[in-house]
Amino acid sequence: MTTQNPMVSEVNRLIGDLLAGGERLLLPGVGSLRPVTRRAYRISKKEVMPPMRTVEFSSEERGLSIVDRVAVAAACTAEEAAEVYRRWLSHTREEDRLMIEGIGVLRQHHFKVAEEFDKRLNPGGRKPVPMRRRRRGFDWMIALGVVAIIATGVIGWYLYQLTQQKAQPKVEPIESSYVAPDAAPADTMAVEQVTPVESVASTPATPAATPTATVQRMNSGWSYVVLGVFSTEENARRAANEAAYGADPMACTIYYFGQKWMVSPHASADAASAQTFRKAHATHNPDLWVYQAK
Repeated sequence: MTTQNPMVSEVNRLIGDLLAGGERLLLPGVGSLRPVTRRAYRISKKEVMPPMRTVEFSSEERGLSIVDRVAVAAACTAEEAAEVYRRWLSHTREEDRLMIEGIGVLRQHHFKVAEEFDKRLNPGGRKPVPMRRRRRGFDWMIALGVVAIIATGVIGWYLYQLTQQKAQPKVEPIESSYVAPDAAPADTMAVEQVTPVESVASTPATPAATPTATVQRMNSGWSYVVLGVFSTEENARRAANEAAYGADPMACTIYYFGQKWMVSPHASADAASAQTFRKAHATHNPDLWVYQAK
């Protein structure tokens, strides 16, 4: 077997160019060659093997057919390209071995890359490289990072303390926060502040009235002061009950809010009345906001 035939050499060169360019190549009747990049790995405490490119064989016939590429490169018909490939295969394959000169050898479903082609795939070589040592001495980047972490912690602690000063002891946590309604896309909201509803509880001398037993529907055009919007009716009733016994007792009504439930301590056809109520109770309930139904 010889590969000195000019036709064979040209096909070999074309295969090398395609594989080096990262293309998966189909050899009809044989299988496919696929360029891959192997990850870097550590071989010792001081050295790592860098990423390496190689070529793997698969018996699955996938990828760009060499016949099609020959037809494009030689500007010939598909039939003529197929004949070129058949002649190339007869020169390069012998029993269980397929030798692509300058590229590699396929034997028993394993493709071994030729040394000269490996240098083309990995111009930096296959030698391990030393691991980068850490700098000694003062590192300003690390110092700035530490300062930023400390500053964030201090600010967070300070804000937490401010929150604790406003909050009363909790009777039971409420798993709720403001959630946009699922079934009320046409509604417009006059939202001045949207934050999670805090659960506040104390022991006032006289509790406000308990919430309405049945869930109500809102009147179009009315303004509602909102304590919170909840995903379950149970959570809404729990929040309403806690509001009735809070430091600033408020009798709340529960309304349908799309697919959710809204707890409101005040409703009025007059928008100014709703805003007045919200401001009057802002000291103990700073998260109240106003919603206008349509």
